[in-house]
Formats: sequence, structure tokens, C-alpha cells
Amino acid sequence: MNIEVIFKWISVMTVGGSIAVLIFAILSKIFKEHLSARARYYIWMIGLFCFTIPWNVLIKFSKKDSRVLNQSIILGNSSYMTLKLSNSSSLNLQLTGNTAQGGALTALPSKNLRYFNPETLGKVMVYVWLVGAIVFFAWFLIRYIWFKMILIRSSRKCSNEYCRRMIERYCNLRKIPKKIKILESDIIQTPMLIGIITPILVIPTKDIVREDLRLIIRHELVHFKRKDVLVKWLSKLINALHWFNPLVYLAVLKLNRECEYSCDEEVIRKLKKDGKRRYAEVLYNTLLVSIGSGADAAFGLVGRKESIVERFRFIMSLESKKMSKGAKVFVVVLVSTTIFLSAFVQIWAKDILSFDSDEIDAIKSTIEGFYETQYKAYLQMEYIDITPYLDMSKIQNHNKVVALKMLVFRRKYIDEKKYCYVEKRHFPYELHYKNIELDGNKAKIVIDLEIKLKEAYPPFISYGENIFELEKQEGTWKITKHIYDKWALMFYEFSTDQKLPEPDYEQIKKQIDRDFGIK
Repeated sequence: MNIEVIFKWISVMTVGGSIAVLIFAILSKIFKEHLSARARYYIWMIGLFCFTIPWNVLIKFSKKDSRVLNQSIILGNSSYMTLKLSNSSSLNLQLTGNTAQGGALTALPSKNLRYFNPETLGKVMVYVWLVGAIVFFAWFLIRYIWFKMILIRSSRKCSNEYCRRMIERYCNLRKIPKKIKILESDIIQTPMLIGIITPILVIPTKDIVREDLRLIIRHELVHFKRKDVLVKWLSKLINALHWFNPLVYLAVLKLNRECEYSCDEEVIRKLKKDGKRRYAEVLYNTLLVSIGSGADAAFGLVGRKESIVERFRFIMSLESKKMSKGAKVFVVVLVSTTIFLSAFVQIWAKDILSFDSDEIDAIKSTIEGFYETQYKAYLQMEYIDITPYLDMSKIQNHNKVVALKMLVFRRKYIDEKKYCYVEKRHFPYELHYKNIELDGNKAKIVIDLEIKLKEAYPPFISYGENIFELEKQEGTWKITKHIYDKWALMFYEFSTDQKLPEPDYEQIKKQIDRDFGIK
């Protein structure tokens, strides 16, 4: 899967995720008084992760298409056929009467000269997105590593016995795994949790009243228990991938805010009004002095002064809320509906933006051109080059070319000698596209080929299921493998793993003469 394909999926997912964020923003506003901070936190978490769900991969659709191929048009004494090879090339074959001029005809893509090439613009957009994503995440990563290195170098093992015992007791009470390392540092003003694989809780060395320290550490341990650090890392990664979408920044901002609010909610859940005020004042003072200190480099948790004041007001106005079962069911239904709507919009966007339609059209043109070019050569009894449709590094495709050369030569010789009737009519056939699978520069197509059973068709028209495997090479789709009825395959191509020699036309003539009893 190349960068262009990844960018297409990101573009489609950003549409579905944007719908989810917009709806969740409205729901959070309407039901703010009825939802706990924890519920809002999880809602925004779901909204943000809607930017990462490739619904088109999870929900596999089988697209069916049917097309009748009978493209020969009689114009006086000449016939003219145009077969589309790709979006920017076509195959033109000119025939006069019943004989191809100049012997074997070669199918060559015609070049379209354009002053503006949309494909070039598309590639530029892909690389702009890639550079933006790398710069965004690298900037965050550098700041984080830089701050963590400074913090670790200035830290030492926690010497506060009361702090260690309190953390141990709280971990036992809340059934939190004891895998957290405790350090103390002079450069921070408030306790801080960093690290994913090896979580570290860093405590400031300045003297803090025990009750105040207990409240703040409880807040950090709630983060630790819920693995909020991992969530924040993932949110930064999603933000980097969708850096061009302003709604992602909104979702990350809301997620971080509700993350802190839900931790505050958990800490003060059983506190009275005086306890809430004390916790709010401690939090306000410690965060206020941390602004501009570099502590926000980890995840931007300190914020602006206005957001700290807003958080203070939230804590003071917070009341214990218990949602009824009906309200919980209602919220679950709303969130589920939003997710399904996001999935529907993503699938719709993929079709509307036509990321795959051009490729599918080009693939169909290759397969249809492959069949019709052979049929034209069959009727005109002159070989027409079919290699533009084939990956000639494959033995089977080499044998297809040899088989067509032998077929048209036999028909022409028999017709010239008047040994028997030679069919020169073009019978219609239908290609029913049962399944089309695209994976970057590779594709697998399943076709049901329908014919009129009473008519005489060329041996390369094998009715029933035909499976084509294709690969995009230098901008053109090439057939790499063709699977169909094994008896028809053996009769026409003879072998798919042993290369056929080039036709010996003199030997073919002698063999035909013997077959018709001519010595």
C-alpha cells in the first residue's frame, strides 16, 4: 500500500470523523447539564477515534456491474474501433475492408497533452500532507523527549515517606497495579505523570501541605488507572494524521479538557463544599505558577489562565450526578447512531470523491480491450498486438500471444484454401463484474462471462467464471494472471508454466493440409 492510497483513506476517514465530531459537539452542548464529565470524556474519545476507523475495509461491499461488449461499427468499407486503455490513453485500430493494412497492427497508447494535470496536483497534495504530518508529530515528539530528559536528569528517588505510603495505600484501595515509579524534582510545581511503558509519577520537592498533596496525587493516579497518557499519545498521532482538519483540533481540545474534568470529578466525588474549594484552590495555584515553565511540553495539560479559571468554576459548581437507566440508554443510542452515521458518510464520501472509480474504469478497459482486440484479430484473421494489456514477464501471457498468432493464421490459411466454412460474425457476449478488489497497485477481478450457447465463439471466450489478477505498471493496468475453465485453457493456451515456442507457420500449413487430407 503506497502513500497515495494511505492519503485517500485518511481523506475519507476525516470526512466521517468530522461528522461525528460535529454531532458530538452539539450533543455535549445540549446535554451538558445531564452528562457527567466522565461520560463526556468517553464520548469525545469515541468521536476522535472515528477518524481512525476505515469502515470501507470493515464493511466489504461487492459491487456488481454488467456491460455488453459489441464495439465494431461498420462505416462503408471500413470499420473503426476505439478501446479505452486508461484515463489518459486510448487504443486506435484502423482496418480497411477485411484486411489489416501493414500486416500485424500494434496497439499504442496515444498521449494527451495538458497544460494542467490533475494527477500532478494530487501527488503534490499527498506529499504536502505527508510532510505536514511528519513535522507535526516530530515537533511534539522532540518537545516531549526534551522535557522528559530534563525532568529525569533533575529528578531523584522520592524521599517523602508519607507520599510513598499514600500512593501505595491508594493503589491497593483502587486495585491499581503497582508499576509506577515515583521521583521528585525541583523544576516542576505540581505532580506530573509521564511515560507509557514505564509510567513515572514526578513529585515537586517544594513543601506542600499533606492534604493538598494527597488530593493532587489522587488526581494523577486516576490518570494512571485509566491509562490517559496512552489516550493522549494516540490523540496526538490522530491529530498529526489529520493536521489539515480544524475539527480534529477541536476534538483533541475537548478530549483533553474533559479528561481533566473527569479526573477532578472522580477526586472530589465524596468531598463536601469546603473540600471542593480547597482542591480547586490548590489546583488553581499550582497550575497558575506552571504556565510558561515548560511543563506543558509533555501534553499541553497546563493550558491558559482562562481555562484554569474555567476549571476552578467547574469544580466549585460540580454536583454528584447519577444518570437514570433511561438516560444511559438514550445516550448509548445517540452515540451508536452517530457512529453509524459517520460510517455511512465515510462510505458515501469514498464513492462521491471517486477515489477508486477511475482505477476501476481503467481496469475494466484493460479487460474489455483485451477481449475485443483478440476478437477483432480473430475476425480479420490478422494478428493484432495484445501485449499492451498483458504483463509479458508472465509465461501464461506469452502463451496467450503465441496462441492468438496461431489461431488467426490457421483461420486465414483455411479460409484462403476454402477447406471449410470460417466464421466471420461477431457474436455479442456480456461481462458481469461480480467482485472487484483493489489493493494499491494490485487488483483481483471476478467476472461472469455470458454467451449465447448456440453460437460459435472463439476459443479465448470462455463462458462462466473468469478471474483476472492485474498490476499497475508505469501508470497502466496489466493482466498478470487469468484463471478460467481448465479444459478451455489447456485447449487454447496449452500450458501456463511452460513457454510455447514462436509459431512455425510452414509447419502449421503442413499440419492443416494433412488434417484436411491434402498431401
